[in-house]
Amino acid sequence: MISITIPTFNNVKYLKLCINSLEKNSHFKNEILLHINDGSDGTLEFAKQKKLKFTQSSTNEGLCVGMNKASRLSSFNYILYA
Repeated sequence: MISITIPTFNNVKYLKLCINSLEKNSHFKNEILLHINDGSDGTLEFAKQKKLKFTQSSTNEGLCVGMNKASRLSSFNYILYA
């Protein structure tokens, strides 16, 4: 199993496409981890609805900080940065 970490900054439309594609095309039950920068576009609500693990910041902390925070939630030894 792999933990897939995805940083996001107010792009829920593309996040939904990405997650739906991962769920549809994977043969394994991979773990999806998000870092939500801001999230005022509905991203937070989407993550809660999908019951995804996530970290959050009220401002855009940037790619590296977001990936590091999300990766700490990983349950597996392998992490894919998306």
